Amino acid sequence: MADNKLQSLTEIFNEKFFRIPDFQRGYSWDTNQLVDFWEDLINLKSDKIHYTGLLTVEPVSKSSVENIEKWQDDLWLFERELGAYYLIDGQQRLTTSIILINEILNQFADSEGINFKDKSYWVNKFLFQAYGENYKSYIFGYERDNPSDEFFKTRILQQESSTADKVPEQTLYTSNLKIAKDFFEKKLEKLEKQDLEEIFRKVTAKFKFNFYEIDDELDVYVTFETMNNRGKPLSNLELLKNRLIYISTLLEIDNQTRPRLRKDINKTWKTIYEYLGKNKDNAMDDDEFLRNHWIMYFKYDRKESASYAKFLLNKKFTAKNAIKGKIVLTDIKEYIDSLSKSVKSWFYLYNAQFSNYQDETKEWIQKLNRLGMSAFPPLFMAAMTKCNENEFLPLFKSAERFIFLVFRLSQRPSNTKNSHFFRLANMFYFDLDHWGRGETTIEKVIGNVNWMTHGESGEGDDYVYHGWFDLEKFDNYVKDQYEKGEGFYSWNGLRYFLFEYELQLQEKAKGNQKVSWTDFNRRKKEDTIEHIYPQTPKDVCWISIFNEHSKKERKILLNTLGNLVLLGQSKNSEFQNKCFDFKKNHTNKDGDQVGFFNGAYSEIEVSSNDNWTPAEIESRGKKMLSFLEERWNIDFEGWEIEKEDLLKLDFLQKETIEE
Repeated sequence: MADNKLQSLTEIFNEKFFRIPDFQRGYSWDTNQLVDFWEDLINLKSDKIHYTGLLTVEPVSKSSVENIEKWQDDLWLFERELGAYYLIDGQQRLTTSIILINEILNQFADSEGINFKDKSYWVNKFLFQAYGENYKSYIFGYERDNPSDEFFKTRILQQESSTADKVPEQTLYTSNLKIAKDFFEKKLEKLEKQDLEEIFRKVTAKFKFNFYEIDDELDVYVTFETMNNRGKPLSNLELLKNRLIYISTLLEIDNQTRPRLRKDINKTWKTIYEYLGKNKDNAMDDDEFLRNHWIMYFKYDRKESASYAKFLLNKKFTAKNAIKGKIVLTDIKEYIDSLSKSVKSWFYLYNAQFSNYQDETKEWIQKLNRLGMSAFPPLFMAAMTKCNENEFLPLFKSAERFIFLVFRLSQRPSNTKNSHFFRLANMFYFDLDHWGRGETTIEKVIGNVNWMTHGESGEGDDYVYHGWFDLEKFDNYVKDQYEKGEGFYSWNGLRYFLFEYELQLQEKAKGNQKVSWTDFNRRKKEDTIEHIYPQTPKDVCWISIFNEHSKKERKILLNTLGNLVLLGQSKNSEFQNKCFDFKKNHTNKDGDQVGFFNGAYSEIEVSSNDNWTPAEIESRGKKMLSFLEERWNIDFEGWEIEKEDLLKLDFLQKETIEE
């Protein structure tokens, strides 16, 4: 075992080179950790040292890797008497240090010296070594089949690739590497050479590590799980990869199959991280994917719903099960194959714009993202993995209807029928019904969702309603919102409903989209949804019309559905309280004509009215409820609920009768 004293990077990198093994995660630090690292460096006094943490390594002998293809380019370093090491713990800190060292060296010309040594000395010590034209190896980096390997060499160290035609893969981890490079590049670009040398001295000589070599008898995979409880915790997906590789060493399989299985596991995780990080603007959570895949792949049990990782790591994929033969090669092969296929569906479910789906399919996926998918993601993932889009598109439509009617109108608890749809995902994925027969088709799944939404059976006295949609609950909810909040303006489905109404008006006009959901959803509520009859109606134009109603009735008119309009662009507060004619069309300070007349399609529709009175509010509200009936296929009459009652404008009808 190596001496366990504190060592600087200059001492640690003395005739050594390091590889991040394939079971390790990639670079996961983000800006928060980089800021902490930089501040520790800057605040360190020149006569002090900073304890940076533990580096745990496993020595690698030449004999153990000389027949492994991915090590062939580095074997010559053994001939130079350099010791090779796998980095088991401390990857994030060491990677960050090397990126910073590289960025500092980039600030110096090849002919310049740094801290009384040639630049080439430091490049050979920390970055790479070359011999003639045939040999070049990196002192610190990833194993060659890691997706981050090529990226680190070409994009971070900016060296030519040994495979010139190979484009580095973009993943969440490679994105983090680029963030770190850009972070330090920006910090260093305006510093004087003497300041750069001081930072270089601190990071290479004053940042001290515990350098710890694992004993031969310690199991490297178990050590990895134990040691990586420090710093930024490993995700369960990262722990699972290590566990599966560990189990592959315990299975009763031949020496040709074992490396192929390990390669397949690495390839699977390479695919997973490629897709989870494919959209840099919408990086996807490791464990959210793993949890939803677990629901789909393993029979759902409510008792385990919050502990999927416990099931995977402590019950299913364990050393004990491997040794006893309860886990065999096909179990792992089938599982990782499912992960590899499913992650692509998972990605497109949240990033439809990257897919080759038809426009209609993309639009319905986007609708579900706007609305929220409730318990359906495992079922969606199963359908997208097993079916073509013409088969799974009707499922999306049925599920969107269920979510809107059950959660946004009926206001059922958010966990309503979760267990049912989770189990349905598993049954459909494996073509099973409750009795283990292959009968759960996509058509039956869609029929089940529709039945759950608005199912009924029998006639007359035998009639039974099985659906979870209940319009009376929405009626009571709106009433409650007027008593406790702001009526329809408080409705948690308002934003989605108004956007759908806008899309319907756009379709009728056969025009281009005027409002993007991203912009609409990002802006504050008061900047996106306008009270046409304003919240502060001080002008005579409003007072003369609305003050004949009581304060309670004016509040209802203010917050009822027909008085709320989606805004294409934010309107200033002064504009919001002006008279209707002003809101429709006026000249701004720049001399431009602005108002509802040239806004979103919803605004244009409102601007077609000559006046804005309680009658227009009621008329528009009923029109919007008629859209709701048609769009989500419901029947107000069947529920014996009048539209004006739901709008809480029944007092207007009473006034008409009295007149």
